[in-house]
Amino acid sequence: MTRRACMRDCLGAALGLANWWPALGASSAWAAEAVQAAGAADVMADLQRFLGSRSPLDIQDFGGPFSRRDVVEAVLLHQALHRGGWTQALQFQDMPSGERLLREISSGKLICSATTYWSQDIAGAEDGTLLSLPMIGVGEFEAGLYTVPSNTRALAAKSAADVRALSVVSNRNWAVDWQTLEALGFRQRHHVTNWELMPRMVAAGRADFLLAPFQNSADLSLQVNGVRLQPIPGFKVSLQGTRHYLIARKHPQGMALLGALNSGLQQLRAQGVIHNAYQQSGFFNPKVRGWQKL
Repeated sequence: MTRRACMRDCLGAALGLANWWPALGASSAWAAEAVQAAGAADVMADLQRFLGSRSPLDIQDFGGPFSRRDVVEAVLLHQALHRGGWTQALQFQDMPSGERLLREISSGKLICSATTYWSQDIAGAEDGTLLSLPMIGVGEFEAGLYTVPSNTRALAAKSAADVRALSVVSNRNWAVDWQTLEALGFRQRHHVTNWELMPRMVAAGRADFLLAPFQNSADLSLQVNGVRLQPIPGFKVSLQGTRHYLIARKHPQGMALLGALNSGLQQLRAQGVIHNAYQQSGFFNPKVRGWQKL
């Protein structure tokens, strides 16, 4: 999973999907009219691995290798736009941070995000940013406390007090995560702006754990750039808020995309596709249903 600057044609040849958009009736000139959108490089890379030679429109089983919340949200974006009648290509440009992504969307330069963000994330940028219908409702986002297998102290935690005595690495700009950790009484909070540095800090013993969505692996483990993380068994955190795709209010096609997206999302939700996708990716995870919520 890298964060290097790149351009990813999520709906075109860069992801090996050049053959599925023409099936929607695209002309040869249409690909040159791609609208710029925002997508993180690691998500786009895992999306390509997840899809292989498949079209995102053909995905019905959202489980399997490289499936995770972000990846299935990118697939669902494609499916919702198609169902809503959107026919123009989207070219996803990598953003190095959530802050940069919000600036690019709120300014109207990029039309939408490939994945969802908390509604609180657009604070201060409401005049330029629209929210899709919610993908994740209040209380639905449950995160694990992920540590390395060698951290026996963290893995041996038996009570909420034991867990609160541990140190955590997060990003204070992730308002929901940071405020939740503060409200839960975690006093040892380390701020890091880059997600990919967080697993390294945990592996180096500079922090005991990080928050991450549950995975669809058999043991719920997570791999990030060679670092294997596993959740502290028996405990989870509920992050409060709603998550949405971000749409550029100032983009000339922003309102049209929002209308198509919301129409498609309503259809997908009514058919149970969104819930199934989150469950098959491991995000809605029955394995942790009985775990204590801090």
